[in-house]
Amino acid sequence: MAPQLTGAPGLAGAAGGAAAVKPQFHHFHHHRLAARHHHSPSPTSLLSKLAFWSVCSVSLFLAFLLLSPSATPTPRAAPDSPRRTLHTSPSTATWGGAAWEKKVRASARVKRANGRGLSVLVTGAAGFVGCHAAAALRRRGDGVLGLDNFNDYYDPALKRGRAALLARSGVYVVDGDIADAELLAKLFDVVPFTHVLHLAAQAGVRHALVDPMSYVRTNVAGLVALLEAARVADPQPAIVWASSSSVYGLNSHVPFSEHDRTDRPASLYAATKKAGEEIAHVYNHIYGLSLTALRFFTVYGPWGRPDMAYFFFTRDILAGQPITVYESAGGGTHHTTISRDFTYIDDIVKGCVGALDTAGRSTGSGGKKRGPAPFRTYNLGNTSPLPVTQMVDLLEKLLKVKAVRRVVKMPRNGDVPYTHANISLAQRELGYRPSTDLQTGLKKFVRWYLEYYMPGLADKQKQHGSSNSKASRGRNGSSSSTS
Repeated sequence: MAPQLTGAPGLAGAAGGAAAVKPQFHHFHHHRLAARHHHSPSPTSLLSKLAFWSVCSVSLFLAFLLLSPSATPTPRAAPDSPRRTLHTSPSTATWGGAAWEKKVRASARVKRANGRGLSVLVTGAAGFVGCHAAAALRRRGDGVLGLDNFNDYYDPALKRGRAALLARSGVYVVDGDIADAELLAKLFDVVPFTHVLHLAAQAGVRHALVDPMSYVRTNVAGLVALLEAARVADPQPAIVWASSSSVYGLNSHVPFSEHDRTDRPASLYAATKKAGEEIAHVYNHIYGLSLTALRFFTVYGPWGRPDMAYFFFTRDILAGQPITVYESAGGGTHHTTISRDFTYIDDIVKGCVGALDTAGRSTGSGGKKRGPAPFRTYNLGNTSPLPVTQMVDLLEKLLKVKAVRRVVKMPRNGDVPYTHANISLAQRELGYRPSTDLQTGLKKFVRWYLEYYMPGLADKQKQHGSSNSKASRGRNGSSSSTS
């Protein structure tokens, strides 16, 4: 039985380490997501579209350019930089050989008694969503093989901790890069994967201002490398992959629907994810790959990413450091705080598994399309956006520490003022039903954070909570017994 990922790992030397789901099966549909306009386009609209497709074209060119292993790495940032450049974590791991292939096959082998489970390659398996999704699939008996390059965008020790936790449940995470075409070809040769859950990506909106090429290499070139390996695989796998709610960019229609326009990205990260959706359509159309894009909305929870606000707010509040809360300019002098559709990790995992179970088969053979294949896009959010200030209020209550807030106007760094998911399509076709409110989810995150990073403080809070509980029972025992 695979261990849950909501507690502290108990792993020696770690500086920083989903409930089983019952997905519903539904028929797949080919969704046509392009917005339809019946009026003549304005010059502004034409310029906007021209600019967007220029970005996509440049991204494609750079993708194929960067697939070459001889690409020059970006220089490492100074130690005190708020964002680090992306480098692969130092490792002595190598791939290939009989022993390695045996580990790969054992990890990808279906463990269900009836032998009818999935065999899934999970890319980005040492990442936040990847580790939770891989664990959920393993718990229900699916074969799972992970792939991750353990880069240093944030502390690699946290990624190693996730991978170690997966290893305890029998999931092997291959140490390798998503853009390594030779490695991908070898993995598909060793294992006849039925599905791929592609979660490897360069995440974060603001880091693109520091290291833009890492986004093109991972989110565009890495996706192309995976699709190239999948199109010639026998059998062709069905692919579910992580797009992003960021693709909605400057869209002002809320809640965001899969049918809304996505040709006005506000960040390079969003542009690379939108380019990925267009590239996926090409491989579906030409090669018959079954492709499902999932647009995640502000995922949070235990084992999360340290670059997310809820994570570093927790760290800074406990350290007595000020936190910066952005506000967006409204009409005139009116300002509003940023709002996000916070979605708990367990709910996201249920959506991922539901998408895998309903994906439908790829139709290519020998690299050629033999018939229409599913091409789908879904929003996965909580559909209940809340102000970031409310999130801070909840953290103060859970941590029992008052935050030092510094409220400033939101800079032009790629962030958007609000996100709000319309999830009706995922509800109908994936059986997606998010059920965790922000207070419940943050409580689970804070418990994990304290146990993982500050076990001493966690023990004190447990003892304090136990004392309060006993005192409460003593004061109210006689009255409660009469109910």
